[in-house]
Amino acid sequence: MAQILRPSQKYLKKSLFTSIDIALSLLLLMPTTALADKNNNSNDPPPQTTGTSGGSRGCETESETSSSSIPTLILLAPSQIYGQTLATRPTFAWFISNSTSWQMEFRLYKYDQASKQSKLVKEIKDENFKSSPGIMMLSLSSPELLVGGKYLWQVELVCDANRPSGNPFATAAMKVVSVQPDLEKQLSQSNDVLTKANLYNQADLWYNTLEIALISKDEPKLRELNMSLLEQVANGSEIELKKQIQVELTKSAIHQLQR
Repeated sequence: MAQILRPSQKYLKKSLFTSIDIALSLLLLMPTTALADKNNNSNDPPPQTTGTSGGSRGCETESETSSSSIPTLILLAPSQIYGQTLATRPTFAWFISNSTSWQMEFRLYKYDQASKQSKLVKEIKDENFKSSPGIMMLSLSSPELLVGGKYLWQVELVCDANRPSGNPFATAAMKVVSVQPDLEKQLSQSNDVLTKANLYNQADLWYNTLEIALISKDEPKLRELNMSLLEQVANGSEIELKKQIQVELTKSAIHQLQR
């Protein structure tokens, strides 16, 4: 049975446990020029999203150090705008700072701007879906998303199934857009991964750009673009924390998941 919810109510309830770290604003940000894109105008903002986990350190164990201020969970997604993609079966990515493996839950909702409601279209919460320290990439084989559709995606770490209010969680917004004729022509004329990544980046297609950059992380020609995307996660944070996050992201192992 399809699940219908009002995101604002869900997130406001969760925000009681995330108000401390939300102030850090450690979400991925696109360059300022991206904010002026016609698909991301100020009259069409996404619902409230929280790209980083907050509240208590959540899943820390006694062996985990408490000296680090890095959030347990950081989604690799833009803040305050819909991250755009051409893919109807996109790849999602997030960073886990905790070294212990925990059960994860992933949810994808289709958002309706008019009704301000979201419908659950995908949920992953099987026993084999667990966290690993570093960057995790999730590719979905289904469902096929709709061009023009707006979606919310959420990742949650299950520290204690009996106390879900203490689980670290984060949410982000995504919009599936149609390819413009000029871009489609340019993409068809090139087999070079760097050229394609730059074309996606210039078109403000965050998820397409990030997927190539992460998969080709060790490719010398793509290293600069990869670094640029990952460093944006720390924009707006305190200087010392920004440096710490940059270091952790750039040296992180990448774990690819398929569901």
